[in-house]
Amino acid sequence: MGDRQMRMNSTRNQHFLPRIEQKLNAINPGSASDKLRIYSFRIQERESYKITLENHRGHLISSTLSMLDLFSFDVPKGGRIRMNLEELFHKYEANIEVHTKNLVEKLSKRSSDIKVEVVELFAAKLLNFIRNPYCIEKVLNSFPLIETCEPVDQGLLAIYRRILTGRKPHQVHLCKELGISEETYIRWLRLLFMLLAPLSSAHPTMFEGVINGLFENRNTQAFVLAWIYDEDCVLLSDRGFCQVLPDGNHMSMSFNLCSTAFIDYIFLDAETVMKDRMSPEVLNGALNLWRKRPVTTVNVTVKENDRDALVRYNRHVIEWSRERVYCATKSGVVLS
Repeated sequence: MGDRQMRMNSTRNQHFLPRIEQKLNAINPGSASDKLRIYSFRIQERESYKITLENHRGHLISSTLSMLDLFSFDVPKGGRIRMNLEELFHKYEANIEVHTKNLVEKLSKRSSDIKVEVVELFAAKLLNFIRNPYCIEKVLNSFPLIETCEPVDQGLLAIYRRILTGRKPHQVHLCKELGISEETYIRWLRLLFMLLAPLSSAHPTMFEGVINGLFENRNTQAFVLAWIYDEDCVLLSDRGFCQVLPDGNHMSMSFNLCSTAFIDYIFLDAETVMKDRMSPEVLNGALNLWRKRPVTTVNVTVKENDRDALVRYNRHVIEWSRERVYCATKSGVVLS
């Protein structure tokens, strides 16, 4: 988008959890892309973690975790091509498989050269949360200031206005299916555009600013916990994430990496952690030292085949998912 334009395309079936991530949880990961399948389970009783397999053959990934024209904002009559946000997602999706496989391999060897993979994967996973139609209200609440922004660049402003006024024949049905108002849907599309559009060639996107801010904020400390298993057993949420800590001063998000691994990202607020452990005078000194520390490293802890952690994670996935969870196995889901 160096010319501040977006190309129209014919993509109508739009994934909110990309096919490449589902491939990492596929029943048959070595098959051709149009043959890849994944097992889906409907949540029957959330409180007791009861899930039911929907199809013993699994479902084709090509049509799973996707909706028609979800990210389209101007569909001319005839409907063959449309304006949508798919182009803005590509740069974050492109290297998911490579980064995931590299990270799991490096972690198994206890390599410390993993910051690129850790940060890039967090960006891709956070994007999955932001563009997930089952998370729209939470996303809008998470980025309230960005909603008030508009592009200064005239080319981007013209695209932005098409989000507001473009033809959307799918909108009424889609909003009814998601249980949201048409106004909320437009607000979400605007937010996605403002976060992901490259506002200038000299500056990162707002989304990249968010990522950098989380990892380089001197008032917080980033911790990463990676959990690796020998067998397929890790669930994938239809919302793409779950939380290990409640909302508050700290931030935490857990994500499926692949069928044999998941990862926790935790950003701890320093003052909250320290304030009950020392006097105000000592606290101020400790916080000043904390803020002077290097922010170029990421603390990563690796655990292998920890069953208790797997149970906690898979249960959290069920708690946070909307309707379904997914897995590469139909009989090895560990919940107790």
